[in-house]
Amino acid sequence: MDVEETLRTIGIVLAVGLIAFPIARLLRLPSMVVLVAAGIVVGPQLFDIVRVPIDAPGPSLLFSIGVALILFHGGMGISIRVISKTAIGLLLLSIPGVAITAAITGLAIQPLFAVTWPIALMAGAALAATDPAILVPLFERLGLRPRVAQTVIAESAINDPMGTILTLTLSAIVVAGGMTNSALSTNGPLVEFAQSIGVGLVIGVVGGVVIAFLLSNHRLGVLRESAGATLLAMVALAYATSEATGGSPYLAAFVAGLIVGNKELLRIAHNRVQEEALDTYVRQTVDIVVLAIFVVLGLNLDVGALVDNLWAGLAVMVVFIFVARPITVAICLGLDRRANWTRQEAVFVVWCRETGVVPVAIASMLLAQHVPGAPLVATLVTFAVVTTLLLQATTAGWLARRLGLLETKPLNADR
Repeated sequence: MDVEETLRTIGIVLAVGLIAFPIARLLRLPSMVVLVAAGIVVGPQLFDIVRVPIDAPGPSLLFSIGVALILFHGGMGISIRVISKTAIGLLLLSIPGVAITAAITGLAIQPLFAVTWPIALMAGAALAATDPAILVPLFERLGLRPRVAQTVIAESAINDPMGTILTLTLSAIVVAGGMTNSALSTNGPLVEFAQSIGVGLVIGVVGGVVIAFLLSNHRLGVLRESAGATLLAMVALAYATSEATGGSPYLAAFVAGLIVGNKELLRIAHNRVQEEALDTYVRQTVDIVVLAIFVVLGLNLDVGALVDNLWAGLAVMVVFIFVARPITVAICLGLDRRANWTRQEAVFVVWCRETGVVPVAIASMLLAQHVPGAPLVATLVTFAVVTTLLLQATTAGWLARRLGLLETKPLNADR
């Protein structure tokens, strides 16, 4: 692809995405559903105006650094003071909760699609992560009770890297042909799972502190006037370092964002102008990344596979939404006695778990790597995106009002 064709492709993808937003508002549909539909319309499935192979360098960059920026943004929006009050339930939902959801969903996938257990569990793990990119603006608009809003957002930000790590671990087992001795060896996927969490945490902490200081009023804040370039460079560097050292780049990005968003706890002072510049840059960049990811997904979506697997896919969604999620929340919040979760709060946590950017990126990575079962993962992720956005995102406000969970405080009032 030459320079002229590359620029033309980028222009078409952005234009299609921008046109999709007013259409979504007109139809009162979630923008991500319309973005995927727009990609289908201009892609090879219909008018064949543009093609962007999922394993091309552009999409690969989009699904790596782009998703890392989304997770950094999710971390920035979390108050440690608020989520510390619900820390037990949050960690249970974000870590073992992902495995519980993956296992229950995998139990439905295996007989319905007649695949091996590793592939079924891999697909379940890809579905288990939720999406802070959808929840943050939704909760800001609703004025949801802060502890509920920030717990759900923190869960979605933490379980993104957990879901990614678990999916990639299971994909390594699938490629290896099952739980062989190599899978349990010192360099096997299970050991890599533990290593990726530990290394990702360390790199995220170091990266977050460095970013916070470089953009601060401290004498080390030598790059405070270049917030956008500094952030992009540091996130890219943290991603590359995590990849090279066996850590989770997605976990590192989220932890770095969490530290930058709570820099006052480290007594790292930023002035208001710097904070607004950083927030504006991150939001605008994330908007572009989200737009591009969902249009590219539509361009590469196999509509025929969706139609062929319609009833089986919907059956998996029923188990996923109405069985796996309630059981996961009941177990995880039930063990969190200190937080005193009310029934109304638990019901909202059950319902509000939209599937979005990161599962799409995971499915795209598996397709690009030609992992066995990747087309099934992509199909089920698409079902989950459409189903959860149409069913849950559109009813979250109504449910929050019915449950009495709305307040006049903004999302980060307790920061």
